[in-house]
Amino acid sequence: LNLYEHQSTWNPNMPLRGLFYFTQQYEGLLEEEEADVYGRKRVALPTPEYIVFCNGGDMEQDRETLYLSDSFSLGRGSGALECTCQVINVRRGHSRELLGKCRRLWEYSEFVSEIGANIRKGLSRDESVQAAMDHCIKRGILTDVLIKEKSEVLHMIFLTEYDEKKHLRHTFEEGREEGIAEG
Repeated sequence: LNLYEHQSTWNPNMPLRGLFYFTQQYEGLLEEEEADVYGRKRVALPTPEYIVFCNGGDMEQDRETLYLSDSFSLGRGSGALECTCQVINVRRGHSRELLGKCRRLWEYSEFVSEIGANIRKGLSRDESVQAAMDHCIKRGILTDVLIKEKSEVLHMIFLTEYDEKKHLRHTFEEGREEGIAEG
């Protein structure tokens, strides 16, 4: 059971989200198979693998493993449950061996890196995405997706469960806590 996700910013809660994703997937699979989790026969499950491709500027190494148990009060390795998340940095200049072996992932990396470069130049998010799409199409990057599915790509990029007010409130609270801790 392979789950892949993209993150544009570093987030230590990725393993927790992975646990939620796996739970949903396993529930669906067990329902389809009409598996009896209370029976005497072991229910066979596909082995889970959770990989997050991260292109956020706050990740410097090429790879890192995150552990759900790091969030437990007793720390890593404690408790009866673990979920790991392999985070792979796909920003330009990182994970070159992997990106060299997988053209599609390299193309994706170039596309999102181009969006980021455009934002840093001062373009709005919408302008940045449009300019990155045009740039990549001219360079033969993701052309099959960007030309045929342009509206779907735009929809996927802008459709998000991101709650800006909630995120800003939490960012403020985290900063306040750090400030108090520093005195």
